[in-house]
Amino acid sequence: MWATAAPAQEAEGDAPVAESQLEDLLESASRSQGVTRRYTEGDFAPYFASGELAEAKALFDRGSHARARARLRGEQPPVRYLRAVSALRDAPASAVVELRALADDYPRMRDHCLFHAARALERLRKRRAAADVYAQVSPGSTLYAEARLGRSRVLERGLDLDGALDALVPLRELPAIPRHDAVRRKALLAAARLCQKKGDYPCEHRAMLELWATSPLSREAKVVWERLKELPIPNRWRLRRAESFLAFHDNLEALRLARQVKTPLPDEHACTASFVIGNALRKERQHRKAAAELGPMVEACKSSELRPQAMYVLGYSQSVIGQDAVRTYEALAHEYPGHAFADDALFFAAELDLRGGRRAVALERLEQVAARYATGNFAPEALFRLAWEHRTAGAHEEALAALDRLDRLPGLGREQRLRSRYWRARTLADKGDAAAAPAFAALAADHPAEWYGLLARARLPDLAPLVASHRTASSYAAATVWPLEAGPLGDDPRFLAGVELLRMQLPDGAAELLAIDRRSLPEDAARLLVEALQRSGSSAAAAYVARTTLGRTLTGGIDDRTADVWRATYPLPFRSLVERWAKASSVDPDLLQALMREESRFNPWARSATGARGLTQLMPRTAQDVARGLKLGRVNPGMLHRPALNIRLGAAYLAELLSEYEGSMVRAVAAYNAGPVAVWRWVRARPDEDVDVWVEKIPITETRDYVKRVLGSYGAYRHVYGRGAGPLEDRSPRARGDRGEPKPARRL
Repeated sequence: MWATAAPAQEAEGDAPVAESQLEDLLESASRSQGVTRRYTEGDFAPYFASGELAEAKALFDRGSHARARARLRGEQPPVRYLRAVSALRDAPASAVVELRALADDYPRMRDHCLFHAARALERLRKRRAAADVYAQVSPGSTLYAEARLGRSRVLERGLDLDGALDALVPLRELPAIPRHDAVRRKALLAAARLCQKKGDYPCEHRAMLELWATSPLSREAKVVWERLKELPIPNRWRLRRAESFLAFHDNLEALRLARQVKTPLPDEHACTASFVIGNALRKERQHRKAAAELGPMVEACKSSELRPQAMYVLGYSQSVIGQDAVRTYEALAHEYPGHAFADDALFFAAELDLRGGRRAVALERLEQVAARYATGNFAPEALFRLAWEHRTAGAHEEALAALDRLDRLPGLGREQRLRSRYWRARTLADKGDAAAAPAFAALAADHPAEWYGLLARARLPDLAPLVASHRTASSYAAATVWPLEAGPLGDDPRFLAGVELLRMQLPDGAAELLAIDRRSLPEDAARLLVEALQRSGSSAAAAYVARTTLGRTLTGGIDDRTADVWRATYPLPFRSLVERWAKASSVDPDLLQALMREESRFNPWARSATGARGLTQLMPRTAQDVARGLKLGRVNPGMLHRPALNIRLGAAYLAELLSEYEGSMVRAVAAYNAGPVAVWRWVRARPDEDVDVWVEKIPITETRDYVKRVLGSYGAYRHVYGRGAGPLEDRSPRARGDRGEPKPARRL
C-alpha cells in the first residue's frame, strides 16, 4: 500500500524571530488551470496486456529485442514506439528512421523519440545528425539535460569545440541549487576539459572555479582543486564557495574562507565577506561577534545589494543581546520600504516595542504592516497580534474586528485560518457569547487532528470522545476515487509522457511524474498524480506526493476516500524501533513518532543549521550526555545518523523532559526545542495561564510553531490509528519554588 511507505554559544533568548524562520526568510506560483480532462482507471490500463503484444513485451523485458520486434505488429503509436526501441541495439539505422517519423505522430512521446533517435545516430557515428536531433529535445523535458550533454559530446568528437561549449551553456546557467547540482557539475567539468583542448586557459580556469565554488562538497570539486591550488583564487569565487558552505550549514568553513578576503570596506568583496562572516557568526549563535561584524558593514556599504539583508541579520543579533534592534529595524523599513524585509522589520520592531512596554507605538507599527503590506507575509501576523493585544486588554469587539480583517487577507495560509477561527471562538467565549460553543464544535469536527482542533475539543468536555465515532484509517479497504479531473495535468507534457511510459510498462515513467511541479495542484489532480505514481511501482514517491499535496488539505474524519491519504501523511517508519525505545523510556510512542515527523521528516541523515542530527535531531553534546546516563559510552556526531541509536537517545531525552515537567507534554516539547532553562523562565513568568494562551505567548516563534506542529501531529497519529485524541493539559502548572535551578539547556 503506497500510504504506508516511508521515507560555548550565546543563547537566543527571546528574540522576536526564530532561527529557522530567519533562515527561510533569508533564502527567500500560482499556476493557471490547464486543459481539463477526466481520467478513469482505464486510462492507466497497460497497452501490452494480452495476446501477442503481451508475449512481445515479455520478450522485450527479457532482453530478446529482435524476437520482440518481430511480434510487435500494428500501427498504434505505443506499438510503433516499442518496436523502434527494440531496434536500437541491433538495427540502429532502422530505429532512427522509425523514431524520427514517430516523433510527429506521437506528441506525448516526442522528446523520448528524438532522444533515442539521437543516441542511435551517435552509435552510428553520424555526429552532426545526432547533434541536430539532440538539439530538438524540448527544454522542459526531463531528457533535456542529457540531450545537451549528448550534443556537446558528439560535437566534441567532431572537433567542433566551440559548438560543444555552446551546447553546455543552458546547463551551466541553471541555478546553483541542489536540484540542478549533478547536471551543473557534469557541464562544468566538460566545459573545463573543452577549454583546455582549445588552449583557452582563462575559460578553463573560470569553469573550474565555478565548479569548485558552487559544488564545494563534490568529488569533481576535489578533482579540479588539484589544478586550482597552484593558481590564484579571485575573491569573487572564494566568496561564492563561502556562501555555498553557509547554505550547507558548514558555518566554520564559510568563516574561514570569508576571512581570507583582505580588502577594506567598502570594497564590494569586503562587504560580501563581512556579511558572510556576520551571518555565519549569527548561525553559530555568537551574536555579539555577529553584531560587531555587521555594524561597520551596514555603515560603510551604503550601495551594497546585501545591505538590507545585513541590517536584517544585525537586528536579529542585536535583539538577542539586548542592543537597540528597534533602531536597526526602523532604518531598514525606512530606507528600503519596497524591500521584501521591510514588513518583517516593522513587525519585529513592534514585537520589541511590546516587550519594552511601548504598547501605543507597537500598535501603530502593526497597523502600518497591515495597511502598507497587505499582501506581505507579515500582514496576517500583524493583524493577529493586534487582535491579541485588544483581547488581552478586554476590547473584545476590536479583537474580533482585527480577526475579520485577517480573514479577508488574500492567500491566507491554513494554519493562520485555523488560529483565527480558534481565537475568534475564544474571544466569543470571553465575552459570554453563545456562539462560542458551536464555533468550537465546528473547529473540532473539521480539524480533529490538528493543534487548534485539539484545543477546541478540550473546550467542549461534553463532546463524545472522538475514538467512539470514527473508524481508523487502517480499517478502510481501498476505495474507488475515480473519475478524477486532470486539471493542470491535462496538458503537462511530463504527466502525459509519464502515463504513456506507465502504460507501456517502461521504467522511466516515475522520473517523468516526479518532475511535475506539484505546487498548487487542485485535489483531483494531486490524487491523479498519486495514483499514477502508485501504478509506476514508486510507492515511496506516491506517499511523499500524497503527504505534500493532499495532506495539506485534510479535514474532518477519516472516510473511504481519505484513508490512504491520512496514512501517507502520518506514516509509521521505524515503528518497531519507536515502540521498543518509547516503551523502555516510558514515553508515548505516538508522541515520539510525531516528534520525529516534525524534526526530521524521518530522514536519518537530516542535519539542521545548528548541527542537530538524525531522526530526533539531537545536538551532539545532548546526545553524549544522554548516552552517558544510559552507560552507552562515547557517541560521536556521525553515530547519530544510525536510526536505532538516535531513536533510543531521543526517547530517553524526551522522557527526561517529561519527568522534569511532571508529564506536561506542552512544556516538555517546548523544552526539546528551546531548552529547559528558557521553558522554566516562561513557566515562572506565567504560572497560571491556560495552555492555549501559554503556547501562543512563547516568545520564540520557532518554539511556538514547533509545539503546535508536534502536538498536532501527536493528535493526528492517535486519530489516524484509532487511539483517540491525545489529552492536553488545560493549564500550565505553576512554577515550583522548591526545584532550584533547572538543568542546563543541553540542546542549545
